[in-house]
Amino acid sequence: MHDYKRYCILYVDDEEMALKYFQKSFGNDFRILTASSAAEGMRLIQERGDEIGVLLTDQRMPGEKGLQLLERARQLRPRMVRMMITAYADFGVTVDAVNQGNIFRYIAKPIQIDDMRNTLMRALEYFLLQRERDELLLEKLSVVQNMIVTDRIISLGVLAAGLSQHLRNPLDAVRTFLHQTPAKLRYEELDTNRLRDPAFWRDFHAQVLEHAHHVSELVSHLDGITAGAVQAETPVDPSAIIQQVLAGFSTRMSERRITIEADLPAGLPLLHVAPAKFARLFELLLEDELVNLPQGSTIRFKAAPLSVAGSPVRIQFTLSDDGPGMPADSLRSVFDPFTTRDAAGQQFGLNLLGVFFLTHHYGGSVKATDNQGKGVIYSIEIPVTSPPAVDAVAGSEEFITKVLVNDALWEKLLAGN
Repeated sequence: MHDYKRYCILYVDDEEMALKYFQKSFGNDFRILTASSAAEGMRLIQERGDEIGVLLTDQRMPGEKGLQLLERARQLRPRMVRMMITAYADFGVTVDAVNQGNIFRYIAKPIQIDDMRNTLMRALEYFLLQRERDELLLEKLSVVQNMIVTDRIISLGVLAAGLSQHLRNPLDAVRTFLHQTPAKLRYEELDTNRLRDPAFWRDFHAQVLEHAHHVSELVSHLDGITAGAVQAETPVDPSAIIQQVLAGFSTRMSERRITIEADLPAGLPLLHVAPAKFARLFELLLEDELVNLPQGSTIRFKAAPLSVAGSPVRIQFTLSDDGPGMPADSLRSVFDPFTTRDAAGQQFGLNLLGVFFLTHHYGGSVKATDNQGKGVIYSIEIPVTSPPAVDAVAGSEEFITKVLVNDALWEKLLAGN
């Protein structure tokens, strides 16, 4: 039921004949590594620890003893199964080996071939079971993490859709009214000189109009990334889409003297995406860079496939800049829609919120890291194999169902969070 040669058994003993005998006796059944001292054994653990499942060491050796090796191995590789072998019965050493080295077995020399073979099999089985348990726990944690991210996306999606629908119309009405106000004043029989401070009202009108336009522009960034936006998905060449996006930003980047260096290799795997949505992902990212980078900055853009067993499974898109960068605390909340980037608090994080939405829409991931104090690195990974297509009606019904039964979402919305 188990592959006993999947991981190695490391045997440490200062007797060369014992090492050769052990290799000859069990080399056909297991993968054996040998070391003639505790120092050499620790070196193998440090260099090839991922390959070693069982450590078997003699106690009495010149220099460092087997007990010290077991204790250090426990700290470095706690999942490694540890056993001690010795020709001298020492109750104190046995107790220390159990308490400090947390050993699996205590074996007396001379070894019995059949008993030792069974012991090694049990030790490897125990190690493999630990690995399987850890992998299952990791898989479950990954599922929980995805559920949390999905819940956050649904919550933000409902909020974004509400903002887009319920704020845009009132803002347009306010902007229209303010645009008409100067013309209406000219037709009214009103002497503006009689006002206490006409300049104040003109400045007030201009400021209100500017802020209304700014809020309307921020809300417009949410278009096309909410749950209700449905676009046909087709196989596309990601390099061609990104080149079009970069070409569209060339004039604005030149005005700010911002240089873009693109490394987009030919032959990238096709992605099954909606072209407009996929392009919008990088447009929002460049919009954020355009707003926050000082003049004379440089943006470096790269794309590369990530392969498993020689087959591409994801494409990694990396954008790095040499701007002022952000502190670690800010990087953790960079995808928060209400994060402010400038000193005046006017530039919110809605651009990066859109990047977050669109990346997770295609089953990918996005993260921001510090570029060694010389800017920010945005790393986006999109899977090459897209998830099965979902019927638009069924998908909408499922989305509405999730929203209606999501108590936590409604608590957040009602609380104003």
